Amino acid sequence: MFTGFYFLLFNFLLYRFRCLQLPALRPWVTLAFFHLKFAAGLLIWVIYTFYYTDVQNNDVHKYYTDAVVLHSYGTEHPLAFAKVVLGDADALPPTIEAQLKNWSRHFDEAPFNENQTVIKLHALLLFFSDNTYFVHILFMCFISLLGFKLLLQAIFPSADSRVLLALPVLLLPSVLLWSSGVMKEPLLVFGLGVYVYALSHFRWNAKQVLLLFAGAWLILVVKFYVLVCLLPATAAFLWSRNANSLRTMAGKYVVVLLLLSLVVFALPRIFSVKSPLTMLANKQEHAVKEATYFKAGSAVDIPSVTDEWSLLKAVPAGLRNVGLRPYLWECKNPLMLLSGLETLLILVLLLAGLALFGRQHISTYSLFLFLLFSSLLYFALIGVTTPVLGNLVRYKAPMLPLFVFAFAYQAKLIQVPAFCHRWLLQKM
Repeated sequence: MFTGFYFLLFNFLLYRFRCLQLPALRPWVTLAFFHLKFAAGLLIWVIYTFYYTDVQNNDVHKYYTDAVVLHSYGTEHPLAFAKVVLGDADALPPTIEAQLKNWSRHFDEAPFNENQTVIKLHALLLFFSDNTYFVHILFMCFISLLGFKLLLQAIFPSADSRVLLALPVLLLPSVLLWSSGVMKEPLLVFGLGVYVYALSHFRWNAKQVLLLFAGAWLILVVKFYVLVCLLPATAAFLWSRNANSLRTMAGKYVVVLLLLSLVVFALPRIFSVKSPLTMLANKQEHAVKEATYFKAGSAVDIPSVTDEWSLLKAVPAGLRNVGLRPYLWECKNPLMLLSGLETLLILVLLLAGLALFGRQHISTYSLFLFLLFSSLLYFALIGVTTPVLGNLVRYKAPMLPLFVFAFAYQAKLIQVPAFCHRWLLQKM
């Protein structure tokens, strides 16, 4: 009953309010996309309940399980629960914390504990869901759909036919699956939507600055290293958006990349600050040990990062893993085969974007470079720190739309058949 009620409620909201719908597209397209996402959320629950049965360690279940414990404590001690949700970890008794298997992270160099963010959110949602897991899937689908809507609205503000070039990436299996489960990815997609929307409309006033900081904060408390990749690209975007030539604009992005390299390589040698390179090496080492401990079936060798030169050598291999793997001959089960086929589809989308790549007004190239620069930085980071192909497919899913959107954004306007205008597109 709860699942049916919220399913109908979200359908009504998405159909009734234009501000919640995907831009340029008719309402039924948004509803169909929401239904696909809910089906994907149910599918990933089935897979990680009946196929991968380690429900204590897989993300599909572990955050919700801890949220149930925290919610039960909150119903008996609402004031202490409110303090915990607002960030006062000392308000949580040791007896309750001991029951939360994923509350504390033994390896966590991020400024925020990302697990706690997701657990607290679902503990709050339990006040509305009556302990119905599928309601949480619906909420995650709705949240991530809003994130995708904001991304599309930020990158295609004129709501023209280029949206049809961008839409297929949202239908890729990895994007559908990982943005629809009871995990971090739906929150990350929403944070990215808020951030990119605020940046694309940025003006130096209080409202725009607060919106940009809100998006940055959402990303920070969900996946810190995504924000690390966005900030240099943001600085380059704001610096270059008024440039009068593509060469000047690209030069400013190169300068920012060189300054970023200086921060990573040189500053820790001059000042007594923790080296980002050391943090990266620690993250890689932890990921390799974790893959060995859990005997990951899709584990691959990645170049070890120990110093500056080893990092430079590892980046091309990391980008290759993100962009091309798993190869079809590496696919040992249906999920990996799906990932391998998806990689081919992504290449087709990129080739279509390159084939339709057109000269636009100079002002558009700054956003194109921002999307490309931030996504490639992120892909390089996960490529050198993730030794499991299954995890790699999941980690790249939230940023994959930004990468594909960049090429759709610079594409020429396409001639859309009449039936597309009639069935898919709003009047423009």
